[in-house]
Amino acid sequence: MSFESDFFKKKRVRFETLLAFGFVKMGQDYIYKESFMAGDFEAQVKISESGQVSGRVLDRDTDDDYLALRVERQVGTFVGQVRQAYTEILSRIAEACFIDWPFVKNQTNRLAQYIADKYDDVYDHPFSKYPTISSYRHPVNHKWYALIMAIARGKLDLGKEEWEKKELEQQVEIINLKVNPADMTKLLSISGIYPSYHMNKKSWISLVLDEQVPDNFLFSLVDNSRALTAGRALGNPDGPDYWIIPANLKYYDIDAEFADHQIVDWSQKASIKTGDYLFIYITAPTRALRYACRVVEAGTKGWHSDRKKMSLELLKKYEDETFSHRASQKIWCHQYSRSTSHD
Repeated sequence: MSFESDFFKKKRVRFETLLAFGFVKMGQDYIYKESFMAGDFEAQVKISESGQVSGRVLDRDTDDDYLALRVERQVGTFVGQVRQAYTEILSRIAEACFIDWPFVKNQTNRLAQYIADKYDDVYDHPFSKYPTISSYRHPVNHKWYALIMAIARGKLDLGKEEWEKKELEQQVEIINLKVNPADMTKLLSISGIYPSYHMNKKSWISLVLDEQVPDNFLFSLVDNSRALTAGRALGNPDGPDYWIIPANLKYYDIDAEFADHQIVDWSQKASIKTGDYLFIYITAPTRALRYACRVVEAGTKGWHSDRKKMSLELLKKYEDETFSHRASQKIWCHQYSRSTSHD
C-alpha cells in the first residue's frame, strides 16, 4: 500500500470540490501540484476517476522522485521534515475535498449505514490493544452480533481454494456473524463466506466484505445475527410489548425534542406496534435508560417515501442514576431469571 493510499483509505473524494481547491483535470484524472520546503520540493497528487489517490514528491534540483520519503526506515531529521510537510499538504486536500468513512471498503460502509438507519446501533472498539477492530452490540444485553476487522486473506480457513502468495498477504475486511448451526453447511458453500476467524466455528462465520456477497443477503445475515444474539424473546401475545431502543445524542438530540414536544416521531423499528411501551436508552458515554414512552402510532409514512415512522408519547423521564448501565443490567438479569424460572 502506498503512502497516499494508506493516508486516504478511510476517506472518499468529493469530485465537485477538486477544481475549486486547485486540481486540474487531465483526461479522466485530476492533478494537483504544489511547491513546498522553500521550493526545494514539488508535490504532485493524482486522483483517478475511481477515486484512487496516488502521488509523487519531486526533488526540484534533479526532477527525480524523492524516494527517501517512502522508505519507512529512513527516519533522519531532514527526511522527517519533508514527510511532515507533504503530509500537511495531503491533510489540507483531505479536509477540503474528502469525507471520512468509518471503514475501508465500500460494502462495509454501506452496511454501517444500513445498521444505523434500521437500528440506530453504533459500533465501538472492544479491544484497546487493537483499535481498528469494531463491534456492534445488541442494546439490551451488549453482546456482539457483528465484529469487523481487517486481516490477511491467508488467515482465513480457505479450504481448498487456491490463491497466489500476494493474494494471501492482501488485507481484506471481514465481518464475523452469528448464524444458526443448521444453516452452516449451506452458508459455507457460498463464495466469500468461511468458518469464523477467532470465534466459535459451530455458530459463527466470517464473511469477506468485497462485494462477492450481495448487500441484501449480507444485510439479512446481520439482521439474523442480531436476532440470535438477543436471546429469548419476551413478547406478550395478549397485550402490549415492551422495548428498549438506543439513542446516540451525537446523532439525534432526543432531549431537545422532548423538551419541545410531548409526542415525537422516530423511525420505525422492528415489529413495534401501536400501544407498545418503549424505553429509550442513551448510549455511551451516558449509558443509562432515560425515557419511558408509549407508541401512539406505528408504521405510518415517514419523511422519506421508502421509510416508515412511529410516534412516541413521553410518559416519564428518569434521572440517569435511576437506570444506569449497571443498575439496568441487574434489572434485566432479574427479569430474565423470572421469565425462565418455569421452563
